Amino acid sequence: MTLEELKSFFLGYCRKENGTPDKQLFGLEYENFVMVPNNDDGEECFHPLPVEGESGVFRVLENLVELTKNSDDPLETVYEKDMLLALISPAGSKITVEPGGQIELSDAPRKSLLDAYNSLQDYLKLLEKAVSDFKGKLLFQGVQPIHSLDKLPFFPKNRYRIMFQHMLKTGTLGQWMMKGSSGVQVSIDYASLEDLQRKFIFLNRLSPFLTAMFANSPLNAGSPCGFLSYRSHIWENTDNSRCGLPEIFLRDNFRLEDYINWSLKAAPYHLMREGEVVETTDWNFKQLLEGKHPDLIITPEDWEDHLGMLFPDIRIKNILEVRVVDSVPPKYTMAIPALIGTLLYNESAFSSAQSLLMDLPQDEFQLYKKAVAKDALQAEVNQTNFAKTGRKLAEIALQELGSKDENWFLPFFEEFTKEGRSPANETLDQFRECGEDPDKWLAKVLNNPDY
Repeated sequence: MTLEELKSFFLGYCRKENGTPDKQLFGLEYENFVMVPNNDDGEECFHPLPVEGESGVFRVLENLVELTKNSDDPLETVYEKDMLLALISPAGSKITVEPGGQIELSDAPRKSLLDAYNSLQDYLKLLEKAVSDFKGKLLFQGVQPIHSLDKLPFFPKNRYRIMFQHMLKTGTLGQWMMKGSSGVQVSIDYASLEDLQRKFIFLNRLSPFLTAMFANSPLNAGSPCGFLSYRSHIWENTDNSRCGLPEIFLRDNFRLEDYINWSLKAAPYHLMREGEVVETTDWNFKQLLEGKHPDLIITPEDWEDHLGMLFPDIRIKNILEVRVVDSVPPKYTMAIPALIGTLLYNESAFSSAQSLLMDLPQDEFQLYKKAVAKDALQAEVNQTNFAKTGRKLAEIALQELGSKDENWFLPFFEEFTKEGRSPANETLDQFRECGEDPDKWLAKVLNNPDY
């Protein structure tokens, strides 16, 4: 495959040569933990959802199928050999299991924030029912707040087995990323090559501010961990060859070829041949293209699979994926696509925010990432005050949202961004109100969901 052939994968998804996309859609991916009461300790003590058993992951998936079998959008099963792996719906949504038993909804693209909200609410009500027969509860935090890594389950998907062992070679917290983190992803359309490139630069520069605004992982091992977004810190210590925010992605002269060249330097975890997994961690994709693997001839499908095994802060596939936001309680979730969608799809908002973001020195962004992981909107790096800049970005979005859609973001802004706070501050307040007793705090959060 040539560089042009690799590039053509992305160009095939351009809506038209110039201008805005014909369909400015929202894609939402939403992860959460499921916690189960300890039989021996009463309902005030919980443990993570196991994989097997009557109160396990497979039971949840089976319950979801049963609950939707007579609906207009019945969930269908997906298997890896004999193992139930995921669920898909005719409408285009997918429910998958992350390595630590986190449940993820990859929702079908939606035309409006209202459509996305209704879909998310329907899903959460369905998931609540699916875990109710064993008194399971949904937890919305960016990191498992209490339990240690060895106490978290492991979902035995072939890809996860390869990744989990490989993480020991690439960073100190990669296994925590897999088993103990949970996030919200928002996907945005691009219309043309030019549109892709300008939005990609913009989103990479916006990303530390998104981490700061929506930080929600201040607890680990049952106590405050010194980070407001510990999830962000985890990602920074996972695998520098495929994660993070390379400086070249921030440059105003960034081109798609830069992303392709960066991608070629990372190794795919595995490729599929005749339904079997072939581990490929010893060869980066460029080496595979050059025929360095003794048995593999690389195909366009391999390139597409490889792109899904890269985890930069902003990922390019058939859409642009924003990957830097912690899992937050459902009542705050729609603020995320409301902010991102307005800044990206409204040309006036885009232009105003772009002027603000492009003035920031690109060599400071690695400092920004470390600072916001620790202090969220209270972070300051040289001349950049995150509370002040975050508030400006939010106000730009609110100005363009209008009365019809402002309520998707305005309550969150008033409670958090305007005050220089994030959901992590609320989590810490609740933790202190419970006398810093982790079990008491967890029980209170789980038994009082606010959707």
